[in-house]
Amino acid sequence: MPVADADRGLAALLAVAEAFPPQRGVAEALADVLRGVIEAMGADGGALMVRDAGEPCLAEQGLTAESRREEVLDALRLAVEGGSAWVAGREGGGWVGAAPVGSADGPYGGLGAEEPGGDVAPMGPATGSARRRNPMGGLALTGPVGVPMAALLQALARQLELSLEAAHRFAELRAAASRINLANRMTAAITSGSDPRAAMPGFARELKGFVEFDRLACAFVNDSGDYIEVCGYPDQSSWGIGDVIPVVGSGPGSVVMEDRAFVVTDLLHQHRFIEDMRLLEEGLRSYMLLPLNARGRTVGALAIGSDTENVYGEDDVARLQPLVDHAALAFDNVRLLQKSRELSITDELTPLYNARFFHQILEREIKLVDRYKSVLSVVFIDLDRFKPVNDKWGHLRGSRVLREVGFLLRSAVRETDYPVRYGGDEFCVILPQTDGPAARALSEKLRSMVEEHIYLQEEGINVRVGASLGIASYPEEAKSKEALIRLADERMYQDKGERHTR
Repeated sequence: MPVADADRGLAALLAVAEAFPPQRGVAEALADVLRGVIEAMGADGGALMVRDAGEPCLAEQGLTAESRREEVLDALRLAVEGGSAWVAGREGGGWVGAAPVGSADGPYGGLGAEEPGGDVAPMGPATGSARRRNPMGGLALTGPVGVPMAALLQALARQLELSLEAAHRFAELRAAASRINLANRMTAAITSGSDPRAAMPGFARELKGFVEFDRLACAFVNDSGDYIEVCGYPDQSSWGIGDVIPVVGSGPGSVVMEDRAFVVTDLLHQHRFIEDMRLLEEGLRSYMLLPLNARGRTVGALAIGSDTENVYGEDDVARLQPLVDHAALAFDNVRLLQKSRELSITDELTPLYNARFFHQILEREIKLVDRYKSVLSVVFIDLDRFKPVNDKWGHLRGSRVLREVGFLLRSAVRETDYPVRYGGDEFCVILPQTDGPAARALSEKLRSMVEEHIYLQEEGINVRVGASLGIASYPEEAKSKEALIRLADERMYQDKGERHTR
């Protein structure tokens, strides 16, 4: 290579490297790259085109004449089609050359150069090594100085390839870091909640910065796999047909069963699942459903909806799914922690609290009574005629009777009350802000429910049990937790004795 070419080539290579640091975006760097190459090559105009994220980016300088611009674009086209660097002459003097630009992962652009003067071959592909690297795009230069060799254009193209690849990798790393940061923030937001419903506002706030939506819902399949529980955002919202939806026929259920995403672009014209009409009535027009995958299984579905049609597509699914999988693990951890807490305070047989929780919550409620000068009562319930059920029908059926009693008590008390299975066939209820007369009225209602219900009907046995009651109030009748429990227990056995003598 002549010394002049070498000097110009080195200056041009440095210009590309300096104008294209990895952290800089492709589109914003092209103009500086072109300007630096033109100056280094002693040219007075040119154009460079490459693709960034699939979109063409074009920079031009000094191509005021339309004929010259067309000539440059033709040179770029020839470089792309020929797949090799070349130099050829122009009519009336000067020269034009081109070199394709590609990358190991795919094409970025092409490089060409044009300059007047010199004694060169007619226009057309000429010297240069074959470089079938999927080239596209190009660069054109015009200037008064000597003609460079095709090898110089080849070297410039290669330097541009390396710079573009570096920028591409840097952009990928930056995007990956951003996704990791978002995933960590989402995890922190989810795990800060005591349960999935409490975690939804923080999760929605973080996800909003990544995808637009008007409604968000997380749907989790229950342990038996026969229904799905929905936590919605904004608060009080669900997914079309309530907080509990069936697996079969629903969108979230289909995601769980098939372990794949669904996209509905316009609910006005697409009705695929049982909740779609209700969602449309509520103003939703498009949505996507993505599987929540954790620990090798699909634990639920994430529903993202918009009031506008054609908002979501398969590209959004591909972009969101890695983040959703990250969130799924966090949600599953929260659910496991919630279940652990519930198991620690819930009776293993009935839907009621256990005796351990009874003592914890009674101590807390008594402190609240002392602080706010309020009142509370407790009701103890012991089943009558329960032992014959065990003796005649066995302990398994006896356990089923206890379970039915637990559901009756759970349905009869207020949300602020605490129904407990105290042990064996003995139950109790803590009644905050309830005095003696109100507690006695409720206890008689509970007695009637227990005694009028027919148990084991599904097995054709049809048995009944009775209930003895003991009621005590704090602080009117007892001054400590132990005294309150003792008084209620004594009154229960007193009631049992009186009922047996009738």
